[in-house]
Amino acid sequence: VLSMDREYYIDSLKKSNFKITPQRLCIIDYVRNNTPGHFTAEEIFSTVRIEEPTITLATVYNILKALQTAKTIKSFEINGTTWFETNTDFHGNFVCSSCGTISDIDLDEVGILHGVESSGYKIEEANLLLKGLCNNCRMLVHN
Repeated sequence: VLSMDREYYIDSLKKSNFKITPQRLCIIDYVRNNTPGHFTAEEIFSTVRIEEPTITLATVYNILKALQTAKTIKSFEINGTTWFETNTDFHGNFVCSSCGTISDIDLDEVGILHGVESSGYKIEEANLLLKGLCNNCRMLVHN
């Protein structure tokens, strides 16, 4: 997933009736600079606060919620922590149960969704979380 340009995120906030402030631009820049990737509101807050000391964690959450509403980012939860990501394509998130690394996993969207929908379900949103050992941790266990 290529990093979207700044205007893509600015437009998504404007559509949600958010004014574009220096604080919001800092959050947009953080998201762009961490694409593709996975990040928490707290990580954004601690980084952006250096440049914008008046920012609050609530502001960070509000902007992330607006970007989610505009479908420019997605979120998922692992062990009570909400993670955000810019990859809005159909995929799974793999979390290593040893080191905690989160990776995007390509999945067969047609096969998975067809299998579920053929059972009579209407899917509106999919969020698949896979847990196990990443290649690095698996190698450590076997050595």
